[in-house]
Amino acid sequence: MKKNSLPRASRGGFTFIEILVVTTIIAVLMAVGAVNFRTANQKARDGKRQGDLEEVRAALELYRTEVGSYPLSLTFGGSLSQGGTTYMEEVPNDPLDDYTYYYSSDGASYGLCASLELDTTGTCAGASCGTGITCNYQVENPL
Repeated sequence: MKKNSLPRASRGGFTFIEILVVTTIIAVLMAVGAVNFRTANQKARDGKRQGDLEEVRAALELYRTEVGSYPLSLTFGGSLSQGGTTYMEEVPNDPLDDYTYYYSSDGASYGLCASLELDTTGTCAGASCGTGITCNYQVENPL
C-alpha cells in the first residue's frame, strides 16, 4: 500500500517553520503600527490642547481690551461673556476626560495651563490638570 506517490517537493502546503516566520513578521509589524498609532493620537491631542489655549488667550485679550481686566475665573465647557457680550461661546475642555485645563488670574494677569502627553519638560507653577496630573504647558498674558 502506497502512502504517498508524490515526491516530498511536489506536495502543496507550508511547513510549520514557514508559518511561524510569517506569523512573527506580522506580529512585529502590528506592534510597530500600534505604537505609531498611539504616538500619533498623543501628538494630535497635544496639538489640540495648544490650539485650545491659544484660542482662549485670544478671547481673554479681547475681554481685557473691552472690560479693562481679565476675568478672575473661567469655566471650561461654559461661555466667556460679560455684560451681554460673548467673547467665547464655549471655553474648550481637555480632549481627555481625566485631564483638565487650569486657569488662574488676579485681574491684571493670568496663567492658563494644560498637561501635554509627549512634552513633559515644561512647568506650570505646580498647577494640577486633573487628579494626580501635573500641568506642564503654560500660556500667559502678553506683557
